Amino acid sequence: MASDAARQLLQSMLNKPLYVALRTPLDTARMNELLEAHLLWAIAAERRGDLFASGPFVADGAAPGSLGGLSIVRASSEEEALSILAGDPFIVHGVITIELRRWLLMEGGITVNVRFSNQSSRLY
Repeated sequence: MASDAARQLLQSMLNKPLYVALRTPLDTARMNELLEAHLLWAIAAERRGDLFASGPFVADGAAPGSLGGLSIVRASSEEEALSILAGDPFIVHGVITIELRRWLLMEGGITVNVRFSNQSSRLY
């Protein structure tokens, strides 16, 4: 059982439920063929606010995506998360399969630096 101090710390954290899709490749031969459609789906999901973060796992000597990847979606239920992900052409065409897990975002942070003088930005 957590101490009172630990419970207080946990209560003050974000406690934001999200869904993590661990992506496992099934048919890497079709990735390039469907990459543009997948990217358009991801951009649209991002703009709707459904996609929190997504990307492939990478390693030296391995093609991006060949090791799988990870997507984090904002959804109120597992069914909604699956519905969002079901539109991904990689899933529709059997290029990848997913394992979905509910996740609580507790700690961490994002820093954004915007420079007006040269209209640049940087995400840390």
